[in-house]
Amino acid sequence: MASDQQSYTLTGTDFLTLVLIGPIIFAFIVLGVIIVWKTTTNPEAVAPHLDIILVAFAIFANPVTMAIGALVQRIQKAGDEKQ
Repeated sequence: MASDQQSYTLTGTDFLTLVLIGPIIFAFIVLGVIIVWKTTTNPEAVAPHLDIILVAFAIFANPVTMAIGALVQRIQKAGDEKQ
């Protein structure tokens, strides 16, 4: 850990971004957990539909990845402006 601790204050825009994108990220994580859980507990029932499920998960992954990237970029930019 570094000795100089940095803090980050959420602006109104950052807060609204988290409120709007947070449920999407949460749904993405829950969907991944459900896919793994159903596949490991009952593979015979999931196997015929697994290709469609994984395509849907892959399509869902792109917006979530872009949203997380935008949030991280905004936080990094704010950190660079403080220095």
